[in-house]
Amino acid sequence: MKIGKNDSLPLYIQLKNIISHNINNGIWNPGDVLPAETELCQKYDISQITVRRALKDLAKEGCLVRIKGKGTFVAFEKNNKQVKQKRIALIVPDIEDLFIAQIYKGIEDVARQRGYQIATYSSARSIEGESSNLNLLMGGSEIGAILFTYWGQFNAGHILKLKKNGYPFVLIDRYFPEIETDTVTVDNINGAYSAAKHLVDLGHRRIGFIAGVPCTANLDRAEGYRRALGDAGIPYNPDLVQHISTVDTAGSIRFEPDDTGGYNAMHAILKINPRPTAIFACNDYIALGAIKAIKEEGLRIPDDISIVGFDDLKFCSTLDVPLTTVRQPKREIGENAAQILIDKIERSSSHIQKIVLPTKLIVRESAGAEKTNI
Repeated sequence: MKIGKNDSLPLYIQLKNIISHNINNGIWNPGDVLPAETELCQKYDISQITVRRALKDLAKEGCLVRIKGKGTFVAFEKNNKQVKQKRIALIVPDIEDLFIAQIYKGIEDVARQRGYQIATYSSARSIEGESSNLNLLMGGSEIGAILFTYWGQFNAGHILKLKKNGYPFVLIDRYFPEIETDTVTVDNINGAYSAAKHLVDLGHRRIGFIAGVPCTANLDRAEGYRRALGDAGIPYNPDLVQHISTVDTAGSIRFEPDDTGGYNAMHAILKINPRPTAIFACNDYIALGAIKAIKEEGLRIPDDISIVGFDDLKFCSTLDVPLTTVRQPKREIGENAAQILIDKIERSSSHIQKIVLPTKLIVRESAGAEKTNI
C-alpha cells in the first residue's frame, strides 16, 4: 500500500490505514516492534509530525503500544480483542463540519454510557476518501459503523457489500432506496415544504432554489420545495433552480464546498430577469454563500430578496440578518443511530429500523414580514 500525495484523504489517516492493514493481515503480529519514526518518514516520504499523529491515534485506539526509549509495538491479541469488542466506527464527510459535530455529540453520549469507543474517519468530501474508508471496515478493528455517506449513489456498492457480509451499520442523514438498511434521517420533505410555504405565505411567487449534492436528503428537500409551490398554484420553474457544481481536482471529481457553491449559484440566479424575490437554500452553508453573493450585488436582505436555509447551525442566529431556517434535531440523530447500532451488535438482531425525526421551522429576520404585489 502506498500514500498518495494527491489523495484528498489526510496523510496521517492514510498511514493509519496502512498500519491497520498490516496488523489485520498478519504482516505485523502482536508484540512486534514497528519501524522507527524516521524509517516510516523515509519509506512513505512524509513528515515526522504526520507519522507521530498516526501512531498516537492508533495507540489511543488500543492497536499500538508506545514505550518511551524502546519504540512502538503492536498491541497484544488480548488488548486488540478487547478493543474490537467495544469499538465502533463513524465515517463522515468532514469531522470539522458544524452539523456533523452536533451529531457526533449524540453518538458519543450513548457510546460512553454503553462502554464503547468511537473511531472517526473523515472522507474529506471525496469519492475516493469515502470509498477507502468503507473498504477498511470489513478488515478493521471496529465491530460496527455509523455511516454518513456524502456522495449519494456513488458508493452504493460498498454499502451493499457490508450488508451482504452481515456487517452491522446504520446510515444517518442519507439512505439508499434500493438497499434495506437501518437508517436515522429527518423529515426532509416536510421540512423543506415548511420553508418554501413560509416564503409563499409572505407573498412571494418567484422563489428560487439552490440544491445541494445529489443525495436522498437533498432530493427530498427539492421535492418539498416543489410540493409547496404546487399546493400554492405556483408553476415549477427550472430556470429558478441552481445546483452545486462539480470540480475536477487532480483527476478527482468532487462537488464545490457548499458555501462556495451557494455563492456561485446565487450569482447565476441573480442574472435572471426578473430575478427571484426569495431563495430557499438546501442547507445553511449554501445560504451563507448565497448571502455573500446577494450583498456583493448591492441587494439587501430581506428588503430586496428573502432567504431561508436548512439545518439551523450555530452561526444562523448571529448573522447580520439572522437566518430563517429549518432546524434538524442533530444530537438526536446521533443518539438514535448509536442506540440502534449497539443494540444490533449486542443482540445480533436482523430487524431493520427506519427512524424519521421531525424538523422545525425557525423564523428569523432573513425572510422578512408579509409582502404584497410581488
